[in-house]
Amino acid sequence: MRLSGLFVLAAACLLAACSDLTKVENQGIVQPTSVANPVGALAQHAGATRVFVADAITAISVSAMFSDEWVLGDFPGNGSNTNLDARRPATTAQQTGLSFVNHANALTTLIFAKEALKQYAPTPSSLQGQMLAYMGYVELFLAEQFCNGVPFSTIDINGIATLGGATSRDNVYLRAVAHFDSALAVSADSARVLNLARVGKARALIGLGRFADAAAAVAGVPTSFVYNLEILGSLAGAQNSLFTTMSGGGAGLSTGKDGGNGIDWIGATDARVKTTFQRLGTGGTTPMYLFTRDNSLGAPIAFTTGVEARLYEAEAALQANHNDAATTGTGWLGILNTLRASAITPALAPLADPGTFDARVDLLFREKAFWTFLTAKRMGDLRRLVRQYGRAQDKVFPSGLYKDGSPMGTEVNLVTPLSEGANTSYTGCIDRSA
Repeated sequence: MRLSGLFVLAAACLLAACSDLTKVENQGIVQPTSVANPVGALAQHAGATRVFVADAITAISVSAMFSDEWVLGDFPGNGSNTNLDARRPATTAQQTGLSFVNHANALTTLIFAKEALKQYAPTPSSLQGQMLAYMGYVELFLAEQFCNGVPFSTIDINGIATLGGATSRDNVYLRAVAHFDSALAVSADSARVLNLARVGKARALIGLGRFADAAAAVAGVPTSFVYNLEILGSLAGAQNSLFTTMSGGGAGLSTGKDGGNGIDWIGATDARVKTTFQRLGTGGTTPMYLFTRDNSLGAPIAFTTGVEARLYEAEAALQANHNDAATTGTGWLGILNTLRASAITPALAPLADPGTFDARVDLLFREKAFWTFLTAKRMGDLRRLVRQYGRAQDKVFPSGLYKDGSPMGTEVNLVTPLSEGANTSYTGCIDRSA
């Protein structure tokens, strides 16, 4: 009953003009009698975990559609996501409401679960740490996928909300860092949660351009670490719905976004992104390929890994020495080649130095794209290539003609939904830059 109440509370907040993201300020809040006990707190933890899984899959799907990982099976104008796939600005604002509300619901639910655990089931404390880490990841989704300037509001247990104004992209990243630090402070009893928070913190620091700090954050994460989302194939809402989308023809792996930039995932035949042809898309013309990792409703999704940790170290190493051409050792390319030799079976051939800093950046981001495929990282990385490395957006994001013969859009992020106009403290994005 309490879990349903949380969803109603989030929805009530949204309907009351605070559909932006929420947080709880009051500490030690009193829960309703029916769940004011350890069993109720653990039930809230389970429910919040399920909500986060669904939200993470939403973030993976949005990142895939907006970047170059997925191509939609339909044509623009025939479905709710097809213009998002083409990045056409006239309709982007109308198509981001669902993901934004999903993030709001997830963040609200995680906050209330964390507070319940703190008050009624304080041990093991890493359960609180897991909720805090998940909150950090939701904030990463916002920083990486939405415009500079998303609103955060506060809400208490009685449903009284205080509306918030625009929060800058960098401050959203800093919110995530703070939540990851809080997770680290209470998760000494779980190496799994500690490493989840460490890698998340590095991801936020990389977004801020703090490369050396990011490398330091993941120094203790083993390369073998894998954090799978809590997928339950038999439970609606906790299933791997990426399988449903791809097998049903709604979306599939891109062959280069039908023109312009983008990795040719099919033609690359890379062992890290194995594919199989499924069917034509729902529009009847676009070939749809399945990422074979997602081959059932219960297929695991490696959301965060030690390989990702090494990739942050590699980027920090390249930032520290733009001229490093060594193919072995602890430099950027040495790290990449160590991963290729030891993190996949059979091993991949070693890479050669491409000769210039720009080409090294290209190679690093291409390697990261294959190692982290369909885990909600690609859109943020493309934005960073524009923001941190000075690339033109039309040289980074898919460009040229879309499959309907019209030009691709030029957006590099999403905007808050039109319903956010009801928030009197929020006047919109600060800017739409990467």
